Amino acid sequence: MNETKNPMTEEMNNIKKSRDPKGLGFFLLKILFIAVLAGFLFVVYKGAEAEDVDLAEIDAALKADTEFTAVLKDQSDRDLMQFIGLNAADYEQVLYYRNTQALAVDEVLVVKAKEGTSVDGVETAVRKRIESQITAYSGYAPEQVKMLKNAAVKKVGNYVIYCTADKADKYKEVVLDAIQ
Repeated sequence: MNETKNPMTEEMNNIKKSRDPKGLGFFLLKILFIAVLAGFLFVVYKGAEAEDVDLAEIDAALKADTEFTAVLKDQSDRDLMQFIGLNAADYEQVLYYRNTQALAVDEVLVVKAKEGTSVDGVETAVRKRIESQITAYSGYAPEQVKMLKNAAVKKVGNYVIYCTADKADKYKEVVLDAIQ
C-alpha cells in the first residue's frame, strides 16, 4: 500500500495544530495557573485563621512589658461600653486597657468573639472610636491625632485587635504571635 499525501491536507493539519488551544503547552500553563492560585488561596486563608487562645495568656504577655503597665491600665466592662460602645457580655473574652491621663489616647483592645459570631461590629465600633477621638483632639493635640491615624486595627479569625499607643505595632505583634 502506497499512501499518497495530499500537500493541502497536510498543511491544513499543521495550521490546525498550531492554533489548537488545547495543546500540551496550554495544558501545562493551565496546571501552573491552578497551582499558583491554590497556593495563593492557601496563604490567604491560613493568614485569616487564628488559634483558640485564652486571653489570659495575651494579658500576661502584654503586662510583661513594664512600659505597657506604666502607661496602660486595665479597664472594666463598663469602661468598654462607655468608651468603645461594646458590651463585653456579647463576646467570649475581652481585654481592654487605656491610659487614664487627660490628654492620652493610648488604648489596647483585644476581643475574642464567640464561635460562629461576626467581629465586624467590633471593628466598626473601634473605627468610630478612632474617628471621634481624632475629631476631639484635632484642634489642639497633633501628636495624639497622629497616633490615632496610625492606630493598628486588625481582624484575625474571631479576634479583633486595636492598638493606639507609641508602641502600637509592638503590642499588636504580641497579640498576633499568641493567636497565630
